[in-house]
Amino acid sequence: MNKRLFTLAMLVFMVLLATAQNNLYVGSYNIRYANEGDEKSGNGWSIRCEKLCNVINYEQWDIFGAQEVLHKQLKDIKSYLKDYDHIGNGRNDGNTKGEYAPIFFKKSRIKCLKNGQFWLSETPEVVGSVGWDASMERICTWGYFEDKTTKWRFWFFNLHMDHRGTMARVESSKLIQAKIKEMCGDEPYILTGDFNTNQNEAAYTELVSSGKFKDTYTEAKVRMAETGTYNSFSTDCFTENRIDHIFVSPRFRVHKHGVLTYNHWQRTEDNEDQYEARVISDHYPIAATVELPRLRAPQDWAQYGNFAKENETDKDVKVVFMGNSITWNWRRFYPEFFQNNKGYVCRGISGQVTAQMLARFRSDVINLKPKTVVILAGTNDIAMNQGYVSIEHIYENIVSMAELAKCNGIDVVLCSVLPADRYGWSWEVETEKVISSIRELNDKLRTYAKKNKLGYADYYSVMADEKLALRKEYQQDAVHPNKEGYLVMEKVIQEVLKKR
Repeated sequence: MNKRLFTLAMLVFMVLLATAQNNLYVGSYNIRYANEGDEKSGNGWSIRCEKLCNVINYEQWDIFGAQEVLHKQLKDIKSYLKDYDHIGNGRNDGNTKGEYAPIFFKKSRIKCLKNGQFWLSETPEVVGSVGWDASMERICTWGYFEDKTTKWRFWFFNLHMDHRGTMARVESSKLIQAKIKEMCGDEPYILTGDFNTNQNEAAYTELVSSGKFKDTYTEAKVRMAETGTYNSFSTDCFTENRIDHIFVSPRFRVHKHGVLTYNHWQRTEDNEDQYEARVISDHYPIAATVELPRLRAPQDWAQYGNFAKENETDKDVKVVFMGNSITWNWRRFYPEFFQNNKGYVCRGISGQVTAQMLARFRSDVINLKPKTVVILAGTNDIAMNQGYVSIEHIYENIVSMAELAKCNGIDVVLCSVLPADRYGWSWEVETEKVISSIRELNDKLRTYAKKNKLGYADYYSVMADEKLALRKEYQQDAVHPNKEGYLVMEKVIQEVLKKR
């Protein structure tokens, strides 16, 4: 393949990859509540449960709403769906009684930021309330989610409308619109459920005519829906009525929609050698592939805001301790160090790499106009907290901070990276690599400090054991010191500062 064709192929691949990351595979499934009548007719939950969960595990929806789920059924489903977490409560008491309308989501991809429920009634916040002409309690479960890969956020609502009350269904559609307007603002949302209303009835029209809900069935570029969604446990049932729906907010793109007419096969009572097709629930599951609108979560990569208030109030700053969690924990586990040394301030942020520290160096150090800055950094870079970075680039980031300080009349003390033999949160960095990288970086920092007449706090030499790990008596874990460790560090840094 020539270079031009290869470049074109890579561009196509990157576009497809980006599109796949933006797509969500969404489902809705009325699983049919467990009851004795179904057991007697051969459609009991004990027969259907594993088959139903096999469908979900095969389809691998990123997120889906379910209906008619009793507490025992919820526990059964969770035992089969190892890749999923869920939110939602029972409609009778807001806890475990009555049917749930849970939302399940794939743990590896999606994080739930907050969640709750409301009842489809004139008093939606009243637990167990029955609305209008409804025959029983009806609930809507909601969640606010973040895609872990793209950091894009969206809302998800899942409900089960009443099967008898015509007014209740129309008023529930109005309530949903009001709640989404109140809660979601301009953010994208998805609404799934058993609406007990088909595409020609008033409750459906109330939603789609508002301009705030797109039916994925009608909007899909590709559609596979040979029948409607209710089957009454009959493989021969055909209907044009769709009473289960997936709606999305206007900014979504809808690629596919399907009514998934799965069957399972069961031995006949008269002849064990013969099988008959059975449906898995009295509703078919529906699914849609939709593309998320590009709404990213607010980002503060360098965490400029972390010390914003303290930067406004801290006066007469003498020494700024710049660093990561090791510096931050110094203030947490041994606060006396900062309390007893007037003018010492902590500017450590857990998890940060040197590039982030360099980005916030002006706001968190230079603008405070200290006499001295103490820079302890580099271990999170070696742990690949933000991905791989070479020792040379880690060193250059630290040198850049030192040069910025010197240009602004601030004295500099560089610190050795503390000894460590492993990173519990980054197991893929092997022990030999951890030890050799720390020693290589420390050699560079020591040489630079000596050449440029900077201070150098050598914590490493007094805190490493014979295996070049952090001494047991000084560690909270393999990377972070305990109070005894900070007492040792205090002695080292105070000796250096006295000479500056």
